[in-house]
Amino acid sequence: MKQFFKFFFASLAALFIFVLLIFVVFGGIIAGSASKEQTIVDNNSVLCIDLNENITEQTQENQLGILSGQPTSIVGLNDVLASIKAAKSDENIKGIYIKLGMSPIGWATLQEIKDAIEDFKKSKKFVYSYGEIADQKSVYMSTVSDSSFVNPSGGIEFKGLAISGMFYKGTLEKLDVKTEAFHCGQFKGAHEPYSRENFSDANRFQLTALLNDFYAELLMAISKKSGIDTATLAKMANEGTVKFPKDAVAYKLINGTRYSDEVELSIKNKLAINEKDKISFVTADDYAETIVEKTATDKIAILYAEGAIYDGEGDEEIYSKTFIKSIRKIKNDDKIKAVVLRINSPGGSALASEVMYHELEQLNKVKPIVVSMGNYAASGGYYLSCAGDSIFADQNTLTGSIGVVGVMFNMGEFYKNKLGITTDAVKTAEHADFPNLTRPMSEFEHNWIQGFLDTTYMLFKSRVANARNLTLQQVEELAQGHVYSGKAALNLKLIDGLGNVDRALKSASAMAKVADYKIVEYPKPIDKLQEIVNQLSGNKREEAIMKKVLGEEYVVFKEIQKVKSQQNQVQMALPWLFDIR
Repeated sequence: MKQFFKFFFASLAALFIFVLLIFVVFGGIIAGSASKEQTIVDNNSVLCIDLNENITEQTQENQLGILSGQPTSIVGLNDVLASIKAAKSDENIKGIYIKLGMSPIGWATLQEIKDAIEDFKKSKKFVYSYGEIADQKSVYMSTVSDSSFVNPSGGIEFKGLAISGMFYKGTLEKLDVKTEAFHCGQFKGAHEPYSRENFSDANRFQLTALLNDFYAELLMAISKKSGIDTATLAKMANEGTVKFPKDAVAYKLINGTRYSDEVELSIKNKLAINEKDKISFVTADDYAETIVEKTATDKIAILYAEGAIYDGEGDEEIYSKTFIKSIRKIKNDDKIKAVVLRINSPGGSALASEVMYHELEQLNKVKPIVVSMGNYAASGGYYLSCAGDSIFADQNTLTGSIGVVGVMFNMGEFYKNKLGITTDAVKTAEHADFPNLTRPMSEFEHNWIQGFLDTTYMLFKSRVANARNLTLQQVEELAQGHVYSGKAALNLKLIDGLGNVDRALKSASAMAKVADYKIVEYPKPIDKLQEIVNQLSGNKREEAIMKKVLGEEYVVFKEIQKVKSQQNQVQMALPWLFDIR
């Protein structure tokens, strides 16, 4: 009995401590929320755009980030663009300061910010940029500045662009894991990370064409600022002419080399304030909070589809059931007159893509849908765009990849040779245990899977043909899993025009015949209580721990997890989230 009470009181004490901890966490969050100062934009303020921070489609608040090792907030492109647009006519904002560095931001996102700053400059306000180092993305963004500087002892890149891929075939072979790759389209390379040790010739061909389009945009921007023709710039990059910041100054890629205090002094002179005074910098997410929300009866919804595509429910990426809830809310709101579908996705589950396409198609029967493509709108991402009335993309958008892929794994030898596990089955029919991860496929089963992919591929092509008013033969010539830049996609009639979210909004308002409207965004930010539950849940906690422990190798871990989650699924996906640098 004594032992019983011992465990009882120990458990009671543990429960008390846990409840106390929850109260402390909740109290900290509430206190943090209450103590957060309201942003006040002083006269002579400068809007700050930091290229070192990631930018998602929507601003994400995460007050519990400090507990999980994650950022407390990630600024969204929606707030960045809104801030730049508002700052243009705000008398308190005198200029923009761009922080250069090693940027994780996608090229299409950078282009939209650059275009917004170009429009901002019509106000005759200044734009300065500075960084201790500047990668090629930062060099691209610095071309919009009146004055751009890099630390004299810092670093700068101008070496041409590259796409790198990671291949896991050797790892799988060492583990005695066999793979069987299926795909429709000679350029559909999503199976290559598991079936090859390098890029196929077809994949290398299309990636080279894609890179050249992105590179042309980079060279054109630098040429416009420096006055050097693009051929000479390409030669300079190929020969490694620009090695140090002083070289970049000599060839007019930037305006000069300075230390941060010297740049700040130049800004103070622009603001006509004393050297000892502090510059009032305001970030895009803070400034966005001060923008007065437009009041109007009619609404246009921006529906964000950001991340990989999965079946089921979930947040942070595109989960079909969760996404459909947003679609139906928009459909049932009579005040919403049109929709801008903002896609930033490399694709994913073929079934989820079709299910969401169907719901978007039903929505389009009652409200116009205009598609705006971000960094990626490829494969399953392009599939979703087929539900729109018109499609706009940036020049640096990666799109297309109209194809289907599947990878089957045979882990029988892994279980036997590495773990000592063997399997057996009793069945009433020849293929009753198919698909099976512990034995090789028969020829019949192989043809079965390929036939299923062929059917899915035909459905994909028919969706494209219907959306783009093309014949199936014309689509086949454009498809084959081929990826394109936004510029190439326009020439191939896969999109209707080049432009950002603002361009899509103008088109949507014209189609809905509404001149005065309020913008509403879906999905809505996660409820704070739900956010707390998510952050304290096992999955979130484990993910944060794995990120911290594995560091850069977390990417490999996530790839393995992705493979496990997609076993026996037909995919419409890019092989990698291409990091073009």
